[in-house]
Amino acid sequence: MSEQIWGQGQDKLAFSSHKPNIQYLYDELHRSLFYGGNMSRLTTSDDQRMCRWEGQSDDGKKHEEHLGFEPFPFEGSSDVRTRLIDTTINQLVTLLITSWQKANIKVNGIEVDDAEQAAASQTLMEWIVKNKIRADLEREAELWAQYTLQFGWSAVHVGWERKMAKRNDTITIEDIQNAAAQGNGILTQALDALQKDPKNDFVVMIIQNSLGCSKEEARKICKDLHDKGTADYEQPYIHKNAPVVAALKPFDEIAFPPETVDLQDARVIFKRTFMTEIQLRSLGATEQWDEDFIEQACHTAGKAGYLQDSTLIPLINTVPNAVEKANNLIEIVYSYAKQIDKSGFTSIYYTVFCPLVSNDVYGKHEILDYAHGEYPFIEFRRERLRRSIVESRGIPELLYTDQEELKAQHDATRDRTALEVMPPIMYKRRLAAQQRIGPGQLLPVNGPDDYAYLPSPTGTPATAFALMDRVEMKVASMLGLYHEKILPVHTQMTQQHIVNNYFMAWSQVYRQIFSLCLQYLLPEEIQRITEIEIKATPEEIHKMYDFAIKFDVREHDTDFVLEKLKTINQFVLPMDSSGLIDRNKLIKLLVNAIAPETAAEILTDQATASQKQYKDVQNDLALMMLGLEAQYTQMDPAASVKMNALQEILQKNPKAQEQVKSDGVFQKLLDNYQKNLQMSISQEKNREIGRTGVSPVGDQFAEMAKQGEQPQPDQAVANQLLPQGAQQSQPQMPQQQ
Repeated sequence: MSEQIWGQGQDKLAFSSHKPNIQYLYDELHRSLFYGGNMSRLTTSDDQRMCRWEGQSDDGKKHEEHLGFEPFPFEGSSDVRTRLIDTTINQLVTLLITSWQKANIKVNGIEVDDAEQAAASQTLMEWIVKNKIRADLEREAELWAQYTLQFGWSAVHVGWERKMAKRNDTITIEDIQNAAAQGNGILTQALDALQKDPKNDFVVMIIQNSLGCSKEEARKICKDLHDKGTADYEQPYIHKNAPVVAALKPFDEIAFPPETVDLQDARVIFKRTFMTEIQLRSLGATEQWDEDFIEQACHTAGKAGYLQDSTLIPLINTVPNAVEKANNLIEIVYSYAKQIDKSGFTSIYYTVFCPLVSNDVYGKHEILDYAHGEYPFIEFRRERLRRSIVESRGIPELLYTDQEELKAQHDATRDRTALEVMPPIMYKRRLAAQQRIGPGQLLPVNGPDDYAYLPSPTGTPATAFALMDRVEMKVASMLGLYHEKILPVHTQMTQQHIVNNYFMAWSQVYRQIFSLCLQYLLPEEIQRITEIEIKATPEEIHKMYDFAIKFDVREHDTDFVLEKLKTINQFVLPMDSSGLIDRNKLIKLLVNAIAPETAAEILTDQATASQKQYKDVQNDLALMMLGLEAQYTQMDPAASVKMNALQEILQKNPKAQEQVKSDGVFQKLLDNYQKNLQMSISQEKNREIGRTGVSPVGDQFAEMAKQGEQPQPDQAVANQLLPQGAQQSQPQMPQQQ
């Protein structure tokens, strides 16, 4: 692209440059946050879910002092908070999170020969997700579900976090001598120079680079090593090196221009965050932010910017002086924009800036070097009505009128009950004043009809209860909640759709996490986790594997799981004559379904199980060689494996072979041990014969081979098997001449 037209396009974000246009980014952020009333929609959604409105009182009743006018129908009438929206969201969040926790991650290779690498990748992902960042993921997973169900959509940021810290350590002259003895010539030269002059710049540079300390600290270390032979120092080390996933609240923590349809095609995406001065300075030092920017940003702590909406940050309104929770916090904005360079290549540039500092100061501006080449954001939509992300509706928007209907019926029923329990009292106008009414009170009267209760309201409250039940049933049917009047299959289908939609978003999150692990974890660390090397170039990382997350919502029902187990055991396994079912995998799936929280503790992989059985046989054999009887097992399912292990051990152990010939006690114990194993094997075969009616011919041939016999054809059996015309007569023996 020629120099004359470079950067002169209509979109100022389209072209890359060494210095960002902070003012234009600020204007785009403003347009992204406020266009279409985005922030006001958030406030409305919060009010609807939290049941907040003007004139509320803590006791759930209407009072003139709070409303500013006389309440209807009477002072102290009902003003309950009916939390239909909040309850519905929390129930669906529970469904999503429990399903996500029980779901299995399956890594699928792209090519045919990816099986081994895919298995290793799955091991790596399970270690990362279920161990390394499990607590953080569970917290963000719930927030992600909460945001999406309330606001209709939300997104997570998937990044890599590397934190440095310091710890006290000691270095001695002997340490340097030992390192130099390994053939490090530079250290040898530095050691000689240190003994002559501890202020030598060459020595200071070597110590500084070796220990990762400042130049001033390196000078002090050199002096202490020269004078005392030892030096104490603060050693930098990697405190955290792991992927990080953060759920982002729509149009508060994440924003994008209104023309955005899909996040990966957005012109620019903004991520807003608030941090303390300590967090800002620490992060700035780690990521090498501009020092002038850090100082200016720190001076904005607690200041409200033009882009801030105070209603988005909850106020502590239970104390006389409201305290804003944003005090001492600094607003930092990350912008991610796809930009084209002069060569025609597109890259993602990210810029760190603060809306409250001058427009020519920014923290950092460079290419995002994530190998997957995508925006580090994954969106989750509650529904897909249109292509645009923001067209997805949240639960408050769907259920607000239903919640108001329930509130109206609750208020009316409560007010009716109050009137029935303590109805208004009618009295004669000639009475000077109404007397105090209450149990046990004495009321002076002039006639028997001076006081009378107002008749109770006509009609029946059953109508209100029926209407409330109908509203709740409609909501349950629409959103997949359990209700006694809704067919379970309808509820299950709706729930499965919601869960699958959530898992589809998580599969994209896992794909980005995996690519970042391959990019930033050391190869030896990955190999220590997976036991094999996962090979991938930066070009291959982003397209290596697909991540499938599956879970059947019916497995939340324990009765369904037990019934499924009975069906498999009674009908499926007996029909598996070809051995298509991998019983080891079946057992693993069943244990995960019944007790997922303990599956990792009680299940082992097949190789580990075989090693354990082999070791058990070794222990039994050692006991028998000492004259002790082994433990016998009835119907041992691993008897066949143990028998093979026993034969292998005996063949490799000359001492055991000699003792069999010379020790009668050991011989008898070994014979009993083998008989016990053989009994379990025979019982398993007999059970199979009882189901099929026959014994496998291969097993018969194997038994005859042990006896030294050869199978002989039977002509009579052959005639029974062959069709008419193909049968042969019995061969005649030659007669004696």
